[in-house]
Amino acid sequence: MNTILAIILVFVGCCSNVVFLELLVREFPGCGNIVTFAQFAFIALEGFIFHTNFGRKKPAIPIRNYVIMVTMFFTVSVINNYALNFSISMPLHMIFRSGSLIANMVLGIIILKKRYTRGKYISIAFVSLGICICTIMSAKQVNVDQETTEEQGFYAFLRWLLAALITC
Repeated sequence: MNTILAIILVFVGCCSNVVFLELLVREFPGCGNIVTFAQFAFIALEGFIFHTNFGRKKPAIPIRNYVIMVTMFFTVSVINNYALNFSISMPLHMIFRSGSLIANMVLGIIILKKRYTRGKYISIAFVSLGICICTIMSAKQVNVDQETTEEQGFYAFLRWLLAALITC
């Protein structure tokens, strides 16, 4: 398969996944977990059929490690779906989900004893700064009715902040 075509298909697949998830969550609040489960079940079935040849092919990594990795990924996805129940925008949600660069770098330093170039530190600082700017700008757009009190507006902001923290 052509590399450009593969990149385009992945990009279109990811973008359409996010768009349809947002549409579904708006129409049916709380359906994110069933969608996530269906996606995981589909990928597991597809992998079982085509990659392991119905279990006849030995896996490249031990099943125990694979189960741990998939369980952690599923748990993070479910927690991120919970954040959609709050008043957090989908673009900000996507930015947070992809903004784990600092955590990855810290874990690489601590666990793998890796050292990074100055350019990588600067790049991550700029990406993190961009995430902070997006967060601050989104905080100004938290929807609050005109008839709400200052206390209700504060609680709406706290709810939004909780969703941002859950997504991180």
